[in-house]
Amino acid sequence: MSWKPLGSLLPGTLVEARLELHWATQLVSAVGTSLLPPQSDFSHTNCGWLAELGVLAGRAVGDDALRPALVFEGLELVLLDGTQERAALPLAGHTLEEGRVWLAGELGVPSDELRLPEHEMPAHPVGDGGVFSEARADQRIELAAWFADASRLIRRLVADDPTASPVRCWPHHFDIASLIVLDGDAEPEEARSYGVGFSPGDQSYAQPYFYVTPWPYPNADALPVLEAGARWHTSGWTGAVLTADQVISLPHEEQQAQVTRALKSAILASRALLGG
Repeated sequence: MSWKPLGSLLPGTLVEARLELHWATQLVSAVGTSLLPPQSDFSHTNCGWLAELGVLAGRAVGDDALRPALVFEGLELVLLDGTQERAALPLAGHTLEEGRVWLAGELGVPSDELRLPEHEMPAHPVGDGGVFSEARADQRIELAAWFADASRLIRRLVADDPTASPVRCWPHHFDIASLIVLDGDAEPEEARSYGVGFSPGDQSYAQPYFYVTPWPYPNADALPVLEAGARWHTSGWTGAVLTADQVISLPHEEQQAQVTRALKSAILASRALLGG
């Protein structure tokens, strides 16, 4: 599939839609969180972008291998049987709790067995029992384009590296990423690694951005110059970033090439800093 043009809306206008989608993704993650064997890396809780359907889908569970998914445009929670929709609930006008109970019922499990992942989330009325909004469909469509492009591009960038983890969306930060570990036999906190990912926005940036994060964090005084608009972020965490406003400043036909050059530059810089 081809690159989806980005920038129909200014990046700074996507915050409210992003927060609601982030909270709705907790419902998608709840299925793997509750019904699959726990994994040490929490991979049982993560999600993936299904390009063929244009949805963010969770892990398959049960004998029927049913998967929960989130349709961004309509803010719709669906249950997939393969690529077919078995059931759907438009979340507008419903609370997070109502979505959880509905999903448990469709899966045929007691509602108290389906629990949301436990981690800190950004403040939003939905998290305090408020209902999801039917507004901002245009913002959700734009965010779906960012997710689709990011997922496809990151997969392509790490495809030739056998150590790269699958490109997945993590419900805690709502980012899509792959992790490349340079020291396969070391403990996770000690192993050299770098993540290649995309965030739709967070506390660091109120807009989408691509990133490459080396670990352990390198000395901030010895960071090399990056290409194609990428720059180093050093407040709270260290990584190369390319923000949405830089991407959409270019014509649509040049966006993919710029993001690719920026991430490749950041990957090479990160590997050099880590001695990989």
